[in-house]
This record gives sequence, structure tokens and C-alpha cells, in this order.
Amino acid sequence: MANTMQATTMNDTAQQSAPVRRMTGFAYFLTPSGWAFLVLAATALSIVAFRERSVGLIFDQEAYIQYFRSTDWHWLVQFYQNRESDIGFAISLITEELGWRSWVILLNAFGVTPEGGIRTTVVLLNLVVMYSLLQTRRPLVGLILWLVIPYALATVGLFQIRQGFGLAIAMLFALRFNRPTLGMGLASFVHTTFAVPTAFLMTAGFFGGAQKKTRALVAVSTVAIVLASAAKFLFANYGGRRIDEYSGYQENFTIKLLSLLLFYTMASIMVLYSTWRAQDTQREGAITKLSIMHVGLFVYLVVAFFVFPFAKGRVWYCVPLLLPFLAPEIKFKNAMVLVITFGVFVAVAADATKSYFEGVYHYFLMP
Repeated sequence: MANTMQATTMNDTAQQSAPVRRMTGFAYFLTPSGWAFLVLAATALSIVAFRERSVGLIFDQEAYIQYFRSTDWHWLVQFYQNRESDIGFAISLITEELGWRSWVILLNAFGVTPEGGIRTTVVLLNLVVMYSLLQTRRPLVGLILWLVIPYALATVGLFQIRQGFGLAIAMLFALRFNRPTLGMGLASFVHTTFAVPTAFLMTAGFFGGAQKKTRALVAVSTVAIVLASAAKFLFANYGGRRIDEYSGYQENFTIKLLSLLLFYTMASIMVLYSTWRAQDTQREGAITKLSIMHVGLFVYLVVAFFVFPFAKGRVWYCVPLLLPFLAPEIKFKNAMVLVITFGVFVAVAADATKSYFEGVYHYFLMP
């Protein structure tokens, strides 16, 4: 009798301590949240797939048309032949964004027109992003954030598509395959700015990752300070061919922007706080690394603000862009987590409201 009671107690304890399984696959689409996800996703995809993309209507449309017209096998051969050294060539794989160029060459090989290649890329990157969001704890929350955050669908999901394509690859590997470092590394070959978060992910993994969060946070913050401090040297020597295009990106680098980014970063801090003693799994490890990297990005930007504002570039985009993938992972352990998370969403709402009046969402709202 005693043995039976002891076994029953052990089974109950095991059941209580077991992590709650995520609802995945078709089971999720049988819920009201899943229906809402499908409706919103289908609406957004239909707009980017079929709405007009004229040069006067879409920013950067002409630049991407030129990408598709000028990038072919001859460009690739010339790129290899013009190498000056093995180290310089290896660095240029990132600074010249060979991953993006290879994607363009692939589409051109199938006879896709420049306009068709752009539209194909836009649809694919948003599909991959939405599939990645389905891997999170609350996919609908992530999708709403992707639709609302001004720098997400309305920017990298619509016209700055190299960064959007890179983000899609990074999040696919991070959330579907639990390989955030590999995914971000591949993304850096598509858009150079992902090299910075890649360095932070490598540091987080080397110094402990999910097992030793405090040590990893300290290490990543230290690397962020070093990188931001050395940014002037790095840009001068390895800035790549497009460095002049970023010269105006520091103009809006203000305390107000840093304050907004602080609110966005609080999401990753809440993820770390609410999962600090979570079961050590590959899944938790991937989310932990992403959250630590997110904090490192903010530290990098704070130091860059005072040392070398030019280093902001488009790296700062990564802070709001990661929010749709991290905010759904917050576990509401107590009132403090709930209040701070609510503050994050208030900041998103304020940013979205400001962007609405600036016409950021015009493409999606026009008749």
C-alpha cells in the first residue's frame, strides 16, 4: 500500500514538473488563435504577393531591380578574380553579401524577371518568418507584432528585403532547428549587419549559453563594448562598398531612439528572468542565446551612441525585429513580469501610432 502511494506521488510530481507542450502542427489551426493567425497571415501575404510594386510606390524598388539586372555568373567570376588576398576575400563574402548575390543569380538562372524575383523574395521571406513564428509559444502574438512594428513587415518585409531575407533565415534556424548561431551566421552572408549579432551568439555559446546565463551575459556585454569601441577601425578597413549609403543613418540616433530600444530589450530580459531556472533543453538554450544576444545588441548601441554613432547603421533594426520572436516566449510568473511586458507593448503601440501618421503603413492600407 505504501509503495503504491509513493509511486502515485512520484507520478503526480513528474507530471507537475513536466514542461507544458507547445501546440504545434494542425492542432494549433483548430483553435481560435490559429484561425486568427491564418486570416492575418493570408491577408498580409496576399497584399505583398499581388499589390502593385512600382518604382514610385515602393522604396528601394529601383535599387533591387538593378541588383537583379547586374548580378549574373559574370559578376560572380569577376568577384572571385578581383580578390586581393585570402583573408580579404573571406571578409568580402560578408561585406559583399555573397549569399544575397547567390540568391539573385539562382532566380535569374530560372529566367525570372527582376520584378518577379523581387516579389518572389518578398513572399518567401514573409512565409518563412510566419512559419518561424509558428514555432513560438504564442504564434498569434508574434504575428501581430510582425504586422505592427514599423521596421518589420512594413520595412524589411516589404522593401528592405535583403535584411528581411536574412532575418527569415536566421529565425528559421533558431526556432525550427534550435541553431541560432548557424542561422545568424548564414544571415550575415545575406545582409552584413547580421555579423554583429552573430558575434554575440558565438560569445554566448562559448561562455556558457543556457547553462551559465550570468557569465554569458557579462561576456556578450563585454564583446559589445569592444566591438562598438573598435567600430571606427572596422568600418574604415572592412566597411564594404556600401559604406557611403549609411552615412545618413546616424542622424536619427537620439536618446529618444535609445529609450525606445530599451523598452524593446526589456522583452528579452523578461524572457531570461521568467525562464532562468527552466529545464535545460535545446529549445530553451536557443531562446536563451537569442535573448542574451538581444541584450548585447542594446549594449553595443549604447556604447556606439557615445563613441561612434555611425556604427548604428542598420544594426539597430535587429532590436525591434527580434521582438516578435522573443515576446511570445515570456512566461508570466508574477505581476512584475506582466507589468513590464505591458510596458513593452505600450512602447510598440506608441511607435506604431507615430509611424501610422508618418505614412509607414500606407502600402497596406491604401485601397
